[in-house]
Amino acid sequence: MINRLLKNSISYYWLLWIFLFFLGTLFLVIYQNLNFSIIVNAFHNNFLDQFFKYITFFGDGRFVFLIALIFLFSNKKNGTTILISLIINTILIQVLKRVVFFNQFRPSFYFKNLIEDGSWNLIDGVELFEKFSFPSGHTASVFCLCMSICFFMKKKYYPLLLVLLAYIVGFSRIYLSQHFLIDVLAGALIGSIIPVLTNKYIELLLFNKIKD
Repeated sequence: MINRLLKNSISYYWLLWIFLFFLGTLFLVIYQNLNFSIIVNAFHNNFLDQFFKYITFFGDGRFVFLIALIFLFSNKKNGTTILISLIINTILIQVLKRVVFFNQFRPSFYFKNLIEDGSWNLIDGVELFEKFSFPSGHTASVFCLCMSICFFMKKKYYPLLLVLLAYIVGFSRIYLSQHFLIDVLAGALIGSIIPVLTNKYIELLLFNKIKD
């Protein structure tokens, strides 16, 4: 069990995860939060507006828990692991957002003047919020779900697609002016670490029960 977890932990999809996370961190160092949001906002078009408007729902709490319940009914062990990961992730993110970093504001707060004078690209149907920016809950949720699934996904290339999907959803939060780059990176990190720890201890617990 432990050997399988170790093998999974250094699998090829983690290399993609590391590369994209490093790339995001590099952008953060070079451009900083505000400038990166300004750059992203300048590249709006109708296709991307609609694409990111809807793909961002893959990180919605109701959606990820629905997927977890589907897995729970199809495979009790895998579904339980995903569900536990999501519950821990949700609690931790909400504590960080609303207690620890409650004074971190979203892009709409910092770009209020640009929004009011029409210089900021907005998307119809997307409600902008000002408070509880750090970390990104949508990003953490989609990473928690996708990385959990990667642990038991047998198809070789599906984990790569899941990692890409998670990062695209994370980027959508920046594109939609809901979060800064640092919020997304923090959400990606938290949402990825929790499934690793959950898988480790759930595997050990199940193994000990079977052994006993």
